[in-house]
Amino acid sequence: MKILIVFNHPAPYKIRLFNELAKYFDLEVIFEREKATNRPDSFYDAKDFNFKYSILEKGAFGEENSNTNELRKIIKQRHNEFDVIIMNGYATPTELRAIHYMNKHQIPYVLYINGGLIKKESSLKKWLKTKFISSAKYYFSPCEQADEYLAYYGAKNKIFHYVYSTIYERDIVERPLSKEEKLQLRKQLGLPEGDLYISASQFIKRKNNTQLIDCFKHTSATLLLVGEGNQKEEYERIIKESGQTNVIIKPFEKRHNLFELMKACDGFITLSTEDIYGHTTNEAFAMGLPVLSSNKVVGSRHLIKDGVNGYLVDLSNNDDIIDKINILKNIDPREAIKTARENTIELMVKTTVDIINKVK
Repeated sequence: MKILIVFNHPAPYKIRLFNELAKYFDLEVIFEREKATNRPDSFYDAKDFNFKYSILEKGAFGEENSNTNELRKIIKQRHNEFDVIIMNGYATPTELRAIHYMNKHQIPYVLYINGGLIKKESSLKKWLKTKFISSAKYYFSPCEQADEYLAYYGAKNKIFHYVYSTIYERDIVERPLSKEEKLQLRKQLGLPEGDLYISASQFIKRKNNTQLIDCFKHTSATLLLVGEGNQKEEYERIIKESGQTNVIIKPFEKRHNLFELMKACDGFITLSTEDIYGHTTNEAFAMGLPVLSSNKVVGSRHLIKDGVNGYLVDLSNNDDIIDKINILKNIDPREAIKTARENTIELMVKTTVDIINKVK
């Protein structure tokens, strides 16, 4: 079976999925742009593309956007070559042009979403999103929270669930590290003793790290803040002005190094104001870390069992967030590992393949 997938940029977690899908299908992927400008170059560490792919030559603008007629032309000329056309987006002008053409000419396509958040918006914007989302033949959705998003925008056809993950089974630790093992690893990595929590993200407003830094003014634990972005200088200013000595900022780390940092810590924290999914929750689980997350992270809402493998918190309640930081280390890390084993790339591939074979 010949499959066409359209995706915004060659993010490494998607390359892993595409490489696996290519073992089952004659797969071709079209990327709208070479990279997103809000990601460091080191983010794009995927070297092996074991599938046919191309990158549109024109139209890239802004951080992740694209506006070109190239994709529409390709679909016009070649749509009969493919048994299934999968759109992994519906927001850029490039995607909208392609979907409009397929709708006009009754060319079926599938919408594969990574998550979704219902937000306040104008009636015109909602109408447009409904027009383009509701016309898909069927839908891939990672969780019930994303189903609600699709239903809100008029999805009438079948919604199928796939496991959404960025980790292989082999990435998951066999057991939680003991206290002694963590201390030894911290010595190797130059990290402090005591309660240590990690947060890894882009340093941008949406990730809400300023609130996280503020919460650590009221705890004796240390925060390891890992990432890059345009708010880094603001974080450094806040830390300096407040005299905080329990916040450590480290630059973006590649996957293996980040996992080593995670294993050395006692828990993972994200207070993002919005994430349509959020991979770091499951990645932290895979390293044996309980997770404290805002309830605005769709993946966390899907994966966290409150009080079992982590906590979900409301961003309006700083006192509760601080309380949960202080008790996060008491969560059984084996529950985090159990959740990670239920959410792997292997299962993502299996569920995706099963859906395609079922509805082709």
